Amino acid sequence: MTDFADFFFAQAVASAHVQFVYDLRAGRVVFVNAAYERILHRPVALVNADLPALLAQLHPDDRAYLAHYWARWKRDEITDEVEVRLQHPGQPDQWFCLTPSYQLLADGRVLLGGSLRNISVMKRYQENADLFNSRKNATLEILSHDLSGSFILMQQIAGFLREEVVSPPLSRVPEMLGVLETTSQSSVKMIRELINLEFLTSANTDLKVNRVDLGAVLREPLDQLQRGERFLGHEFSYSLPAEPVYANVDVNKFTQVLINLVSNALKFTPDTGQVAVRIVAGPTVIRIEVADTGVGIAPDMQPYLFERFTKARRPGLRGEPTTGLGLALCKTIVEWHHGHISVESTVGEGSTFTVEIPRAEYSSSAIQAPVEALPLFE
Repeated sequence: MTDFADFFFAQAVASAHVQFVYDLRAGRVVFVNAAYERILHRPVALVNADLPALLAQLHPDDRAYLAHYWARWKRDEITDEVEVRLQHPGQPDQWFCLTPSYQLLADGRVLLGGSLRNISVMKRYQENADLFNSRKNATLEILSHDLSGSFILMQQIAGFLREEVVSPPLSRVPEMLGVLETTSQSSVKMIRELINLEFLTSANTDLKVNRVDLGAVLREPLDQLQRGERFLGHEFSYSLPAEPVYANVDVNKFTQVLINLVSNALKFTPDTGQVAVRIVAGPTVIRIEVADTGVGIAPDMQPYLFERFTKARRPGLRGEPTTGLGLALCKTIVEWHHGHISVESTVGEGSTFTVEIPRAEYSSSAIQAPVEALPLFE
């Protein structure tokens, strides 16, 4: 057993990540490896004296979150990793991932160990990828709506001309108008299938959840949609919480849910109508509302809206096709996030779809506690 202990101790000492052990009763770090000095740029010998200054660098939005995590960690109630940020004046935030461990010794002492990994590069890549996907999906929706509208208009004009214009004998005009009508119809179908495929592909990938400021990550696609207002043909507006509000979400999937709900609102709202998105932070949940001034949904159809291949499906006001899968996928993704989706609608007045998901876990006492009040910092 000594050989095994020596082996794992040697691994901890040589690790490229910060490895540490904290004695809960003594209130002291009793082991930390050399990576502490290399990564955090603080002397190993002063680790206990440096703790208050080091943890004072925590991002303000992460302090209550870490306090709640710490309270559960010392009761051996967690195994999940936690990600936190350290702030450095004039430099980007430094991201760390903490993997916890808990050991109850024979004498009743509790040791809290862990591995601290610098994940700053990975987080920046992830944030850039999420931002790119958000912009791409919002832009695709804008282009889809704009192009679909043009093709639907051509289809309608071709149909009107084919019925109203009297062509000379043997003329190929009716045939060509029929081709134009059919081609326009096929183009609209192809465009919507492309958007639906993008949504389906996103929904079928593994869930990658991160704790994020929901208002900040949804601002970009909402801003894109607002900039594309002249192409959408509707008045589009949105409002976000004044302060950061955190949730555990897969950014790409959740953004797709939002865009899908906005897309539905656009499809069933006449030109010059209004579509508005509102994100509201409650005590324990975050509520996302997508409201429109469209045609509304009949009461007898509302219970079936979120079923796969629902009988409530119908083409958009401009002839946009639907698979009956979109809202069912939205419901599935929302439920993956431990949330709930609902609808309120009045025929002729419009609809409001509401998504509620939990705020990132915290306790009210932790929210109010200053950093110095945490046992770790005593």
